Amino acid sequence: MNLIKQPPLLAAVFAAVISVILFSGQRTHTPPQRPRQPVQMQQQPMPPRPATLPANGTPRPTPTPTSASTSAVPTPAPTSVPTPTPALPAAAAATPAVAEMPSLFWLPEDVQFPEGAPGASRTITLFGDPRAEGLYVTRTLIPKGAQTVPHFHPDSRTVTVLSGVCYYGRGEEFDETRTVAFPPGSFFTEPAGVPHFIWAKEGDVIVQTTAIGPSGTQIVPARNTGTVQ
Repeated sequence: MNLIKQPPLLAAVFAAVISVILFSGQRTHTPPQRPRQPVQMQQQPMPPRPATLPANGTPRPTPTPTSASTSAVPTPAPTSVPTPTPALPAAAAATPAVAEMPSLFWLPEDVQFPEGAPGASRTITLFGDPRAEGLYVTRTLIPKGAQTVPHFHPDSRTVTVLSGVCYYGRGEEFDETRTVAFPPGSFFTEPAGVPHFIWAKEGDVIVQTTAIGPSGTQIVPARNTGTVQ
């Protein structure tokens, strides 16, 4: 077949080749756009946490995982060991020995004051010994009108008025204006070393004294118009 003699066919073939070339170039340089897909971030494993430090600065141990095939051995729970308590000293070593208190019973009719000089006070010991160490109790009768000279004692005393009105004063000299009237049932103290005096102005007076011995009486060198209690 002579192609020159058939120009329409040659033109069609030529046009087809040009179309193929143009179409191929368009596919090569401009690829079709694909729809976008959401990007998935791959999660990275977290790094191991560092060991924390307690208050004393010593790192805590990191637990070690054990294999499933290893047989688990139960660990007994820790038990607290009691702290030994120091032995207390014996009571006899900590407390001084105390003499057993005797059982004494005094009825009013049993209290008999010893004999004495007329107008002088008389004293009976009901418990203990005023001259020795320890508790003692005395009872003193001061006859009507008697005055004790100013005096003091080395021990502190407590005094209870049992009968009569006791005129009691303090000072190195007897002074009626410095006395205080204490009726029956009254109570007062006589501190150690403090000069004092008593006057049975209205009638007989009975007082009871309690103190810790040893005791004694020291007269104050002043005007002496009575007796010593």
